[in-house]
Amino acid sequence: MYSGNRIYITLNRPSQWRRCLLHGLEISGNSIVPSEASGVCTMITGSIDSTEHDFRWEELTVDAEMCDNAIIKVSAYAANSAAVSLDGSSLELDGFLTDDTVSCEERLAAAGQLFKPIFRGCLDGPVDLCGRYIWIKLEFFMLDKRELRVNKIKLLLHSERMMDYLPEAYRAEDGENGFLSRYLSIFDSIFFEMDSRIEAMADQLDYRSAKGGMLRYLAQWLCIEDTAYLSEERLRERIGVAAEDNSGLGVKRNLISWIEREYGVTPNIIEYYSVDKLVHEGGDREVYRRLFGEDPYRFFVLLPEKTFANTREAATFMRRLKSRIPAYTEAEVVVTRMGCILGKHTYLGVNSVLREYSPASADEKMRIFNDNFLGRAADEQ
Repeated sequence: MYSGNRIYITLNRPSQWRRCLLHGLEISGNSIVPSEASGVCTMITGSIDSTEHDFRWEELTVDAEMCDNAIIKVSAYAANSAAVSLDGSSLELDGFLTDDTVSCEERLAAAGQLFKPIFRGCLDGPVDLCGRYIWIKLEFFMLDKRELRVNKIKLLLHSERMMDYLPEAYRAEDGENGFLSRYLSIFDSIFFEMDSRIEAMADQLDYRSAKGGMLRYLAQWLCIEDTAYLSEERLRERIGVAAEDNSGLGVKRNLISWIEREYGVTPNIIEYYSVDKLVHEGGDREVYRRLFGEDPYRFFVLLPEKTFANTREAATFMRRLKSRIPAYTEAEVVVTRMGCILGKHTYLGVNSVLREYSPASADEKMRIFNDNFLGRAADEQ
């Protein structure tokens, strides 16, 4: 991988992970995840070839997602040949690491003597080893199985340094490990880390891959409400339909879709023009006038019973609804009951005839006559 004037070798594909020795870990998509509940998880990569004899490996970065109670220990082994001597036997290290005829524990114990610890407790650091080939060993110490995912391992092959811009006289006099070279390397790490983060900013702004605080930050850009109480998957769904929602803001069709998506019910929205003729000319105009009034800027949202679990949810719905309706309009929310009560909003309509109160039960095979009154409680008026 090429990034600016820095060239990396990157391990991030299943074909590369299958060359690794995995203990307590398994391949999941393009990443490595735990396969056991707790303990120590270990992986040793296959050989990484620089194609250059006595190549000096400088820097290693592990892209991993770990919980707070996990510790990582990184070791490495570099050599000019892929053949090694283990317990008096000469063998090819890559083949030995993937040899299923030998138990995983035996392979780890035999190969472990080759590796030199380079850093621990962090995800990047210097390597300072020489050899054409290098093998990386990662050990994860976990108290319990929580979030752990190894996404990629990056090895720096070539880097641009501030020292390279100095005249040859200064570089020759200072040498590779002189004071000036080591001093400028501090600024190299600061500058190139900042440069890499700026370069990766476009990926972080993609809501499909953003996570945690960045995802909630993107949701705030789009004025999505209650981001603190929504899961990441739910937030991605909200962001994905934000453009469509905003383009149809204040439209009846969009309002129905929003209620269906957020609350799982289909509302019945009654606007003034829908009942205008009935209010003024219908036989039940007095009933319609009591129900819907004569205000042309007022509409009604009829919702099924038990749409809201409590009054807090209902208050939240009213607050969100007000931000989605056209200017100078007023919305009245009515939670309809399953019974038919004269002069009130019901599922059966307002043209039912009331003759007497008679208890009744119904299913899909029963016929209900027009003279029946359906109610839930004896004290309903």
